[in-house]
Amino acid sequence: MKTSFDFLVFRRFFVFMKSFAPPDALRAARALLRLSQQELSKKIQVTRQSISAAESDASAPLPTVSKMRRFYEDQGLQFLGVIDIDTGSINAAGVRWRPPDTFPPALTEASKYHAELHGTMFVAARCLLGASRVAVADHSAISLKDLAALEAGTRSGEAYHRLRSYYVQAGIEFMGTGEVRTGLYYGVGVRWANSEREFFDDGISDKGLSVGRA
Repeated sequence: MKTSFDFLVFRRFFVFMKSFAPPDALRAARALLRLSQQELSKKIQVTRQSISAAESDASAPLPTVSKMRRFYEDQGLQFLGVIDIDTGSINAAGVRWRPPDTFPPALTEASKYHAELHGTMFVAARCLLGASRVAVADHSAISLKDLAALEAGTRSGEAYHRLRSYYVQAGIEFMGTGEVRTGLYYGVGVRWANSEREFFDDGISDKGLSVGRA
């Protein structure tokens, strides 16, 4: 009897985790799609306030979170993480564009997968971290102008390496594999390298987590 009960509990937990996504991963997913909260609201018919709640509070209503996750997965995103059965927490949480089954992808298959010109998605890293541009610029000693250019993919050089190093030190792992033939990157995304996270107390409003190109 107990074995049957344990199986049902585990099954419900598994179904829940297939629908759930932590706030930081939801923020990063929206950044990968370069959508504002208002734009996402129109696409999935959920209020902007509900989206904001799901991106800032792990106890947000599951139907909202589930709808957001399904939309992101339908666009080609893949949520990452290792579930701790004892605590229910998700370690190494993150999100990336679904990578090809084989690499490099065959020419006939390449168009089925999203590819980026840059293998480092800085705006997704900032959203995973839950920080505004002002906070990141201050902590990384990079000007707001340079930060906006780096997030838009129009700047490289010393500032690029400094910002990447800053995020890595904060515990973020950049994901993505480049293909020499085309110069494109597949499976681009971000995840927590471990469970130790650095948080900011300057707020995570939609304005602070702007994903538009500056």
